Amino acid sequence: MDEHSYKELQKKHTLLPEWADINREFEICTIDTEHFPLRMILRKMAERIEPVLEILERAITPDPNRFTDMYECRCISNGDKKQLLDVFRHLMEHHRLLLEADLTCEEKTELETIRKVHDLWLSEKKHVIGFVKKLRACWQKHVEPKELLDYLG
Repeated sequence: MDEHSYKELQKKHTLLPEWADINREFEICTIDTEHFPLRMILRKMAERIEPVLEILERAITPDPNRFTDMYECRCISNGDKKQLLDVFRHLMEHHRLLLEADLTCEEKTELETIRKVHDLWLSEKKHVIGFVKKLRACWQKHVEPKELLDYLG
């Protein structure tokens, strides 16, 4: 979807976010079909949110069989987990809303969902970025080889 196509769609549906904003966040310029444009935007939004949900879920409930999860969970406090759970809950609710709107195939629902998810993403993204920075910093900390070897068996 190019900017011109989106702006034509936006003239018809004023609820849609501005091109520059939605494209920067959800890369809708990579949509390569002209059929069902609102539904395709919903799917791009879901695609963007899914890896974030996966990282948050693994931080909240680490898998003891995954080295990455166990290594990173040492850097996450209970307070962090509470905040992450709130962000996760909001994003998951809206991820399910994306699926619901995709399944209902109702234009009004699709439009409202695009706006809601766009707005929520902009507010929650700040928390996600802070958390990802914290995870990256966790990898910068030196861990004694013995501690790693104890984990690996």
